[in-house]
Amino acid sequence: MNQRGGLISKLFLRMADDRFRTLSDADLSDIWYALSGADIRHPDCFKPLADAAMTELERRKGPSIGAFLDARFARFRGTDAPEDAAANAKATESCDADS
Repeated sequence: MNQRGGLISKLFLRMADDRFRTLSDADLSDIWYALSGADIRHPDCFKPLADAAMTELERRKGPSIGAFLDARFARFRGTDAPEDAAANAKATESCDADS
């Protein structure tokens, strides 16, 4: 790949996802957190959108994404893990059943 093609590829990867343009970093991280929890309960249903939200957060926050998410969601960590595990054990339906 020539130098120009490499630059275009890098710029493409750094482009914002239009779906998230009007959301603040805090709102987008809340959406990602909720979608990730929903994905635990319903595997394969919410993963693409959760991944897109995370990709956008990584694009915006860069290397500080881990610290940002840790600070934002630390208060939930103790209660969410058991709740998500219990919900995951009860989840039996796939998203494909709705299609």
